[in-house]
Amino acid sequence: MLEKDVVLVVDDSSTARSAIINVLRDHLYCKEIIEASDGQEALRKLRQRPDIDWIFCDWEMPIMAGDELLKEIRNNAETAHLPFIMITSKGDRDSLVTAVQLGVTSFIVKPFTAKKLVEKVLLAQGRMERRNAERTRAAKEQKVILKSGSLNEVEADLVDISLSGILMLIQSEAAKDAAVFDTFKANIDAPHSPQTIVLPCQIIRLEADPLHPSRTETIRLAARFQPMDEASRKDLVNYIEAIARQTRAAASKPPL
Repeated sequence: MLEKDVVLVVDDSSTARSAIINVLRDHLYCKEIIEASDGQEALRKLRQRPDIDWIFCDWEMPIMAGDELLKEIRNNAETAHLPFIMITSKGDRDSLVTAVQLGVTSFIVKPFTAKKLVEKVLLAQGRMERRNAERTRAAKEQKVILKSGSLNEVEADLVDISLSGILMLIQSEAAKDAAVFDTFKANIDAPHSPQTIVLPCQIIRLEADPLHPSRTETIRLAARFQPMDEASRKDLVNYIEAIARQTRAAASKPPL
């Protein structure tokens, strides 16, 4: 669903925009919806609102059609990553091929039902998460540097990064309380070179070894992105709860 997302709806017909907006609001629970009546207005909105997460656009518009807008978006590094759902009355194979070649995320033929639009969005979300996870998977022990308001710079070995989260190994007493936090992106671009990850100040302890909670010489640092998929979130919560139980059990044992 789109509870945390800002969506741009582009169509020269106010009736068509309303139909899309109703589905986004009532079925996908969209956080915020921005409207534009043509491609040029859409580009202005994108410059004004860099927090836009999705674009739903009609193909046939009198001032900058949907395919022209899509070209502009894909050629701009600031917007090239945005999911773009093309909504059109063109249902022929040639139009579909053209849309795919231009880099459309999904293609919806008018008239459409609310169910169809929701299905397309959920499928697109799944594809994007898998693609991003594959694209950002890091080589084992890639070096990174961690920074936060409460920590000086700390070196770490990046074990894995995906859309759902990152996992690092650190060897520093100073970072023993650093653990799980929310962030929208980590600055990790070039493999095999040190990168900086800026941590927010929300801290929850996560030990390296649940069986030996006092050990801090090698600490697992798990950082999660938003949105985190349910399975990963559940695994992380279970891991933290297991550590807490073992820590309490160890503390309650009488000294030998």
